[in-house]
This record gives sequence, C-alpha cells and structure tokens, in this order.
Amino acid sequence: MVKTKQIIIGLVSILGTFVFLFIVYKLTNQPVKSDFAEINKIETSDHFRWNNRKNLLVEYSDFQCPACRSFHDFLNSIEKEVSDKTTLVYRQFPLYQIHPSSLEAAYAAEAAGLQGKFWEMGNKLFEKQDSWRSLSDPKNYFFNLASELKLDLVKFQKDLHSQSVKDKVQNDLSQGEKIGINETPTFFLNGKKVEVNNLNEFKQLLISL
Repeated sequence: MVKTKQIIIGLVSILGTFVFLFIVYKLTNQPVKSDFAEINKIETSDHFRWNNRKNLLVEYSDFQCPACRSFHDFLNSIEKEVSDKTTLVYRQFPLYQIHPSSLEAAYAAEAAGLQGKFWEMGNKLFEKQDSWRSLSDPKNYFFNLASELKLDLVKFQKDLHSQSVKDKVQNDLSQGEKIGINETPTFFLNGKKVEVNNLNEFKQLLISL
C-alpha cells in the first residue's frame, strides 16, 4: 500500500513537472506582436523629405550599410516621380555591432541637422561611404564633410557628442528594436512593413500610390 502510494505521488510529481515545463514553453515561445502603428507618430526631431502627408514612408537606415546607400541612391533617382504624394521620414538604426563607425556617422548627421543640413550630410555620408567606413576613427573625416557643407565647426564639434544627439539616435534605435527590426534598410509604408524583392518592385509600389 505504501509502495503504491509512493508510485502515485511520483507520477503526480512527474506530471506536474511536465505541465510546468509546457506552460513555460508556451509563455516563452509566443510570437512577438509588433505595434507598427506607433511608427506613424511623427516627432519634432524626425527628418522629412518631400512633405506630402498623403502617404508616409518611414526608413530605418544605417549610414555605413552598403545596401542602405543603394536604396538612398534609388530614392534620390525617383524623387520627382513620388515626392508629390509621399513623405519620407529617416530614422537612425546604426548596426554598430557590425558597422563600428555607424554610430559616429549617425551623430554627425544629427549634428549637421541642428544646423539645417541633415539631408546634405546624409548625402555626403552615403556618397563617400567607401572613403570612411574602414577608418578606425572617422571623426576628422566627418569634420571635413562638415567644412564642405560650410557648417559652424565649433557648434558641430559641440553637438557631435551632445546628450541630445545621442538621445535622438538611441530613441530611433530603441523604437526600431521594439518593433523587431534586425536589418537595414527597413521601410514602413503607412504603418505597414514594405516587403519587396528588388528595387523595381519598390519603385512600382511607390509610383502606384
């Protein structure tokens, strides 16, 4: 009788363990639900191009990313065809784990933005990407770019590592991580993630709006 009771207790214990492990598995393997709606919340610190609010295209990008440069050049090439019906918002998503100079580049663009030259600096960062991406410390190179843009270099140096600039980049990065971004560039059109196979599909999508 005692032995039977011990067996029953053992089986109940084992069953309880399996139930517990099953519950833990279900809780830890739930699909992540990304709230893309918050992407459409425009902040005063956001950077805009084209400025037609009929459609909103949000880009999460990395200035050291070769694919981002290709998409940047592509968007510049179709600007006349899409700028009358779309607003483009650029947000920072530097993949600093694999692109060690991407954070510094993001700071440089934001510092230039405080003098009204965000897009101009962004253009130069992408255009000259091959010249600075392998530098161990690209700060001097970015200062030269700032000089070419005729920025106030004293202010640029002060802003480059200011807390406000770092916070702006970190806020963009945190939002991207929250919604599950893990590659660049990543685009959202009117709150929905853009899934295309090539640049021509992307072009047709934007032109058809």
